[in-house]
Amino acid sequence: MVDIRNIRKSICEIGRLLYDRELTDSSGGNISVRDGDKIYISPRKSGTDHQWRIEEDSIIVTDLCKMPILGEAGNISREASSHYYIYQNFPDVGAIIHAHPIFIMTFGAAHMDLPPVTEGTRAILGDQPITNIPEALPGSSEQAELIVENFKNRRRIDPNAPLICSLPFHGTFSAGPDLNSAFLYTEVANNCAKILIYRQAMFGGNPEADFSIHRRFTKEEIASIDISKEVCRPGYVYKDAFGNITTYNGREFSEFKFDKNLVEEITKRVLEELEKQGIKGIKK
Repeated sequence: MVDIRNIRKSICEIGRLLYDRELTDSSGGNISVRDGDKIYISPRKSGTDHQWRIEEDSIIVTDLCKMPILGEAGNISREASSHYYIYQNFPDVGAIIHAHPIFIMTFGAAHMDLPPVTEGTRAILGDQPITNIPEALPGSSEQAELIVENFKNRRRIDPNAPLICSLPFHGTFSAGPDLNSAFLYTEVANNCAKILIYRQAMFGGNPEADFSIHRRFTKEEIASIDISKEVCRPGYVYKDAFGNITTYNGREFSEFKFDKNLVEEITKRVLEELEKQGIKGIKK
């Protein structure tokens, strides 16, 4: 679980999670978080020297132009220019992850876009494919500019589009409102690539394999996922918490209010039942 209260700790935890889930490797990757006008960023060689078992004190803190506040400027990640340029161009971005997810990199190595075929990818990233930037020197200003242009293209198509792109033969960059979102974008996209590769290996050109999407959900339908829903129809007869036969009246979850008397009554009956069973030491 990522500790959202401690930024430096959360970067360490996400780094380990990326490495353990094979979303990056020992050769690289980097993570950053923006907190107001400060940037927290992972140090150089987090993978090479530490296999992403880095400590909180190693996380470097700078301003928005990479001037160090905590830590040494020379230890800032070599990919820093891409991170800072993204922050400077997208005020809504609160965290960035550069990773090496092998299945997405397979598409990138073929200079192929990754179509969002899985339900999770479409729900989280939308219907846009994950596209590749032109090849650029890792860590260069050119790479930073190409990533930002790719992200701007995504936002031109959809102003609310999550930000993720592929770097051919290199990896991915994802940028979200927080660290959990940036991680989620990377993982669901890699799972999408994994499914496409596996289905090709398993089925190839088999005409009986139906790879088409039968229903494309609208944004409104996707948004409805978060809305609490009824679990049974009004009129459903069942036993309540007291063992009484009752009928569900269709009350919406949002209408539920904490009932102190109900809780006390349930607690009383539970304690009485425990005492009947001879369980001692229960305090009322």
